[in-house]
Amino acid sequence: MRDTEVSTPADEMPWPVVSPFRMRPGLARLAPATEVPPSPLFVRDGLAPIYAARKRAVLQTHHGLSHIGQAEPAVLQAIAEAYAAQTGVAIAPDTRALAEDMQEDFVVLHDEPGDGFRAHFLSVCFPSNWNPSEKLGLDFMAIHAPVADNALLQAGARGIVDMAFRQAPMLRHVWLLTPNGDLAQHPETRRARWEDALAAADAPGASGRLIDRVFFRVERQTTLPLPALRRGVFFIRVMVAPLAQVLAVAPGRAAELAEALASMSEAVVTYRGMTAVRGRLCAELRPS
Repeated sequence: MRDTEVSTPADEMPWPVVSPFRMRPGLARLAPATEVPPSPLFVRDGLAPIYAARKRAVLQTHHGLSHIGQAEPAVLQAIAEAYAAQTGVAIAPDTRALAEDMQEDFVVLHDEPGDGFRAHFLSVCFPSNWNPSEKLGLDFMAIHAPVADNALLQAGARGIVDMAFRQAPMLRHVWLLTPNGDLAQHPETRRARWEDALAAADAPGASGRLIDRVFFRVERQTTLPLPALRRGVFFIRVMVAPLAQVLAVAPGRAAELAEALASMSEAVVTYRGMTAVRGRLCAELRPS
């Protein structure tokens, strides 16, 4: 299956690029269905069958890396009910059905007295270069400890957790540039790397433009508080499209992206594995 077969249409991709770039919470309350436009908890589109097929493939080959821990029936029922209420699609309230039939990945957290929320179940088929199996049992601060320049995230950890998992559904977007369009980007799997994209861009007969080999990836992250169960659910909806197509949607996007990339700290660039390509991407993105 080709990368383009799982690409979200470029004009439907969120564009959360701002400068200067900072690792920040960026949380906003989900707009209710009565508002225009609403901000749904889930995003289901025509790519749902392809997402399901990709998830089945991941679970068949990497089940122990993607489906970790235990989730209680009451929590699974709450997720299935919320999904059916919004999308009209009924899914059986069990971990395998929810994992395959929702386009979102999800993490169930327990609100433990005196200890905060900890991850007790993870169904993450499409991680963005992180290992879900390493997050079981961790709280918010420990989960985000490896993130570069995480001071803003960590400083607001208690408030973020309280808002997102005890008070109201929340939304944030995280964007990345990747050298491949794979939904599943587990660090232990081999896929196209930045060095591969550079080689392909510079190959005889190629365009010579690295941005033609880059994909724009967005994690649309939402939360579902379940205070009566002392639980919370974190959803991750991965969306990906060729960068060149996303830039073409609106004028000025290339310059905005160049500015954001240039403002990234060296720690963030290293964390995202872009040390060898940031300069070239910025040069190609800036208008001549």
